[in-house]
Amino acid sequence: MYQMNNVPFRIQSIRSAYAVPQKDHELRIIYLANGTGAFYEQNKLVETSGDSLFFLHNALAGRVEISRESQGQVYSFTHEFIQHIPLVHELSMFEAEHTTSAILVKNPVKQEVEMILQKISSEYESAKHYSLDNIRDYLKIIVRQISRSVSNHQQSWSSSRKTGLVRQFLQLLDQQYTALKKVTHYAEKLHVTANHLNTTLKDITGITASEHIRQRVISEAKLLAIRRENYSMKEIAYHLGFEDKSHFSKYFKNASGKNFTNYKKELAMDA
Repeated sequence: MYQMNNVPFRIQSIRSAYAVPQKDHELRIIYLANGTGAFYEQNKLVETSGDSLFFLHNALAGRVEISRESQGQVYSFTHEFIQHIPLVHELSMFEAEHTTSAILVKNPVKQEVEMILQKISSEYESAKHYSLDNIRDYLKIIVRQISRSVSNHQQSWSSSRKTGLVRQFLQLLDQQYTALKKVTHYAEKLHVTANHLNTTLKDITGITASEHIRQRVISEAKLLAIRRENYSMKEIAYHLGFEDKSHFSKYFKNASGKNFTNYKKELAMDA
């Protein structure tokens, strides 16, 4: 068990993870290196074998059956650890609407998630004082990438006006985050007040619209840093819609509490 600030997170072998009862409301990412696995989607059994990646928003409600001879790893995150991560709520609703017990992550997203899981493993093994924050940052990126991969298959969440507004905002954010970085910009496009948008996002997802915007920009910056190690701060700033790197550097520091240059150095040390 890995534990800092009373927020548990752990990495286990598949055999070890399935030897103990699963916790309610626990998010799990299962990497199946070899062996067979199966889950239910719309009341139909879906089977897969070898080199597979599963995402389970709720470990009890979303079970994946794994053969005894299977090998791989299970990454487990408690509800307290994930409750303020954007889009976790969206994936939960996707599972419910599509009556699927798990999300099978496919390429090219699967390759990206596996790369980030390696970063999480490095942080887990280092057990440095900042490791938990870094693990949560990586998990935000994973959740966003998986959410994006299933968005093309989603139907409407609900007739609820609130959930409809949340969905519209998240879709607009994914399309416009490089150009629009203020709540008022999104509120105008969605024909609501900024206060109403912030309140609705807070009620449904646990964090405000402004926090969603900041986390979306920071997650993309970190993903670019992981994907493109040779990118300069200026190039990443330009990609994210900032006029100059000093503005981006200040934004990153204020939103994440970290210096971007130091963050890239940490990535290089973990590589």
